[in-house]
Amino acid sequence: MHSKIIAVEKFHSTILDNDRTIYIYLPSGYEQFADVRYPVLYMQDGQHTFHADERGGSWDLHLAADRLIEEKKIRPIIIVAVSHITDARISEYMHPLPGGEEVFGTKCHGEEYEQFLIQEVKPYIDEQFRTLKGPADTAVMGSSAGGLVSYNLGFRRPDIFGKVGALCPYFVRVEPTGEERWLSKRYKERPPIDIWIDVGEAEGYTVMEKHVRSAVDDMLEAGFEPGRNLWYYYVPGSGHTQKDWADRVHAPLLMFFGEIGQPVKAELAGPDRIGLSGLSARLNPIVTYDSGFVATDLNASYEIGDPSVLGVSPDGKLAPLREGTTTLTYRNGELASTLTVRVVPDLSATVNVSVHVEVPDDTPDVDILYAGIEIPKIGSNLYGGTFPVPRNMAFFFRISRGMGKDEADRDGNEVPMRFFKAKEGLALYYRVENWIDAKGDRQP
Repeated sequence: MHSKIIAVEKFHSTILDNDRTIYIYLPSGYEQFADVRYPVLYMQDGQHTFHADERGGSWDLHLAADRLIEEKKIRPIIIVAVSHITDARISEYMHPLPGGEEVFGTKCHGEEYEQFLIQEVKPYIDEQFRTLKGPADTAVMGSSAGGLVSYNLGFRRPDIFGKVGALCPYFVRVEPTGEERWLSKRYKERPPIDIWIDVGEAEGYTVMEKHVRSAVDDMLEAGFEPGRNLWYYYVPGSGHTQKDWADRVHAPLLMFFGEIGQPVKAELAGPDRIGLSGLSARLNPIVTYDSGFVATDLNASYEIGDPSVLGVSPDGKLAPLREGTTTLTYRNGELASTLTVRVVPDLSATVNVSVHVEVPDDTPDVDILYAGIEIPKIGSNLYGGTFPVPRNMAFFFRISRGMGKDEADRDGNEVPMRFFKAKEGLALYYRVENWIDAKGDRQP
């Protein structure tokens, strides 16, 4: 017995007046056990749920589900991966918000997309397959803008979607000027849903931890209970790619459809310096469970070596009191992890980072490159400048001229992602050998 994936091509929406492909994952045993009904997970950006294409990698969600089901860590599930339409993705994933149409220059059709899922996709799935139809057995999940629309679907329609996965949700657009524009309503109530929400450390300005954590704080104030109906994970070293989401998608699957198990490891991440003035900071106590589940503890217990130097609240916020150095120990039952923190007089919120990029002679003429941040052209084959960047902000990226126009090696092949974390005096010099969309290979 094996799982299988069915493609329903040209699935028509009367509400949106367009067609798209929907992929349906059926677990091992679906055809053999005809009296069994299954919970359902609805996924955004469905073309990347099980497969990669020229516009992005794959979550390989079928592989994660196969493994967890075989290990009996989750119930067998049906996964419905709803493809986006490239030119309509942002429009369909954005619910109306005052000023929202100005951000992307397009009308927000999130309400119509919501109706499409609830009135057209879900009835089709419930009719064609043996599903458990109630909200307790119906989850919705996505990443980036797909995480944003999933978040909105959960808060707006908890009667349909009782479980929500919002991976690095695109809550805020940060303009080149530094202006921050929220793209979602800030919900202040607690609907009857269970929610997984996360963000990677190295997503740069694309999705910033402070914005996601602000939404988490809203949920805590609304009465969500961490470890019961709310789980959050601030993921060290993680960027904004399908591979990053594939690496941790097992965690929300365990939360939705299985048992997370017992804690077996604790790790305390956080800054080694904090200022009496300037940059604020928070700890990130990470707990790993015997099932493989992993999350940040939002209501942690700490021991402070010298309480006269530094205070810390259960949510990890640090309160510097005087100059000095102290240890902070996170405890979770028998597990513990310790971090040493030094308090200095001042630590600026931003640092200046110098970035220069040399490109090949035949690079198409563009004014801006993306190298974690936008880099202007300053000369022949050269882009660069010095930029104020939030201290400790991390970036995981490829140098790019735009969508589908990333850097490549001499032979035109994809290159590994680059990484940097902003600190004082950081100077970066990159050389691009080729572009993925270039015709032909570079001659040696």
